[in-house]
Amino acid sequence: MSPSNDTEVRLKADTTEKVRLKPDTTEKVRLKPDTTEDVRVKPDTTAVVAQLTQLAERNDLTEDDVRAIVSAATRLYSNASSQAGRELPPLTPDISTTDALTLSCALLRSQDLTPFEMAMWFGRGAKQD
Repeated sequence: MSPSNDTEVRLKADTTEKVRLKPDTTEKVRLKPDTTEDVRVKPDTTAVVAQLTQLAERNDLTEDDVRAIVSAATRLYSNASSQAGRELPPLTPDISTTDALTLSCALLRSQDLTPFEMAMWFGRGAKQD
């Protein structure tokens, strides 16, 4: 992408924002127009996030589609945390507690784990402020 390209990023169903992409830099992306929360992402990451946000609004994805996306995101998070040597903040502030717990429970069930077994792993990573 050239430095003069603007990419429209759909952040929520009812909002859009323009982000100017510059090669080999990070960009601030406002997650919600009514907050001051920004996330710094690389231009190629901005495009991926925009595509995933659009996919989240669709209702025609198959179980296999969702499974493939969540699996890739899980590997991405695990690898990034390992490389950083610490637990990284996994979610942006716009994700609800209900959405986070829905995914958490599904992940536990997918690995045939119980809350007790999760509790043993829970102490492994420290909460980041």
